[in-house]
Amino acid sequence: MTNKNHLINPNNRPKSRFKVYCDFDETVTVHDVGSQILAQFGTQIAFDVWSDFDSGKKSAAECLKIACESVSGMDEEGFNRIVKAQKLKPGFVEFAEYCRTNVIDLHIDSDGFSCYIREILAHNGLAHIPFWTNTIELQEDGTLSHEFPNQREGCDRCASCKCALLLTTSDDTDTIVYIGDGYSDWCPAMMADVVFACRDLKRQCGELGIPHHPFEDFFEAQAILANYLKERPKYRREQAHRRRKELIIIE
Repeated sequence: MTNKNHLINPNNRPKSRFKVYCDFDETVTVHDVGSQILAQFGTQIAFDVWSDFDSGKKSAAECLKIACESVSGMDEEGFNRIVKAQKLKPGFVEFAEYCRTNVIDLHIDSDGFSCYIREILAHNGLAHIPFWTNTIELQEDGTLSHEFPNQREGCDRCASCKCALLLTTSDDTDTIVYIGDGYSDWCPAMMADVVFACRDLKRQCGELGIPHHPFEDFFEAQAILANYLKERPKYRREQAHRRRKELIIIE
């Protein structure tokens, strides 16, 4: 498999007031796909190594590298079986079409694997959605190659820095919408004007005082987003705007 991790060319992007950035595992999909691959074809170290991340001994990229290197014996048939078994959250296909018809940029912003994100999107007729993630691909010998082209200096929380995508594909006048569920999502959530949160991110937003919309499916998210477009088409959360500015200055 060749890597097709891709983004919209900034020169070709339609001008839109709202830009949506969405996590993938357990946000778009019902289950964590990377964990399924590691559980089936990796070893226990793929999971144990994250204690070093929690203690600050290793970065996310270092842990993910070790996890990927534990994988062996994964063939195309086994990989495709996992891909085809995945269910998307209710309403995501409709949400993606809503964004397309309303000229709203929708990006997948993930710390997962390029191989399964690409294939799951294609399997569901969503290959047109650009994605930003780690370049992790199935090799002929049943192992996983791994590259981390989206690391950002000064950030060790994600192997693929989600904040970097927000900053490089939006401008000062855009309203940034972020949708996520877990530990790797609270950084971009702090920089987003509108946040949709489920699972751990919902709890983290509450603890950090980040305004957010709890959601269970994308039908809910679409209805709320439609109200923003109608009632507040130029909405900006000032704390989020300052956060983006601060990070740009630091970088």
